[in-house]
Amino acid sequence: MPKPADNCSEVPAADAAARRRRPRVLMANEPRAYREGIAAVIAQLRPEVEITTVEPNALDASISRFSPDMVICSKATDALKGRVRVWVELYPDNAAWSVASIGGRRMECAEIQLPDLLSIVDKA
Repeated sequence: MPKPADNCSEVPAADAAARRRRPRVLMANEPRAYREGIAAVIAQLRPEVEITTVEPNALDASISRFSPDMVICSKATDALKGRVRVWVELYPDNAAWSVASIGGRRMECAEIQLPDLLSIVDKA
């Protein structure tokens, strides 16, 4: 095996793959137009983020399949809370507030705005 150049060091393949993986955001909120609009804006402003949109009833299965770093949804499920480190529950039950959880730290947000969501995406 060739020796790396003096200014380089070998990186285990698993570490290199982890560094290359784009952050993943799963969108499963209602209404659909809102979900797709938010996804489009995040994709435009955070091109390094991989975004997938699904119907809310597909949330739990999509968490297993997609392994997201962050989820934005209308209703946080037990599977979501147990498996995803960063999530946002947008206006649950049509409330005027949203709930965000970052690493288990839960907070309520009155009238969450796009800059708030982008800040949470950045933390994911």
